[in-house]
Amino acid sequence: MKTKSTVLTKEERDILILAAQHGQHLNNAEIAQRLGMSVNRVKTLIHHACIKLGAHNKNEAIVFAMKRGAISPTEVFSLDELAELFCSFSPDMLRRVAQLVRQKLEHGHLLENDDQIIYTERRQDTILTKSERDVLILAGRGLTNKEIADRLCLANGTVRVFLNRAWTKLGASNRSEAVILALKQREISGDEIAPLNEIVQYFAPSGAESLEKMAQLLSQKLGQEHIRTGS
Repeated sequence: MKTKSTVLTKEERDILILAAQHGQHLNNAEIAQRLGMSVNRVKTLIHHACIKLGAHNKNEAIVFAMKRGAISPTEVFSLDELAELFCSFSPDMLRRVAQLVRQKLEHGHLLENDDQIIYTERRQDTILTKSERDVLILAGRGLTNKEIADRLCLANGTVRVFLNRAWTKLGASNRSEAVILALKQREISGDEIAPLNEIVQYFAPSGAESLEKMAQLLSQKLGQEHIRTGS
């Protein structure tokens, strides 16, 4: 019996990248128009991608594709946007992750216990409640509402309420945008969404240079903030 491929086709990748790109929020019709194909074709390709990735929906497929390295973060976000998303990491920590990306590419594995090296900063004056943070973090990991409900021992309706409250507080229009804004505003931290080995996996297709550039951009951003606040 022939085994079906689990590798995404170019069309499947293109659709997921367009769906994931921050600021566009393209629906299936807009993706179809952008790629010059029918809406039914887009739906079919999304369905195929979900099957290959073991995902329940398009948003989960995007997360799983990035975890597997099928989609690189630099195909979805600019380096400036990535620096904002990883603002809870220090520039030195991003440089350390860049070293691990090189190690991963050269040797195929990480140093033992390197999953203990990430320490990130989260705002103390958080606007989100603990419950809102918890559901948003799990949403950022690609879990569905039902899976979040099961994990936190909540009702599906309660999960929706917490997500909607988080969206409202953050000024977001959907769960993906809420996760992005929560990261940028340091309401949640990058290591709560993905452990170190997954972050290394995300950036391996882009190479260590992208992380080093992010570290440089973040250093500049922090320097500008210090000048502005006089600290």
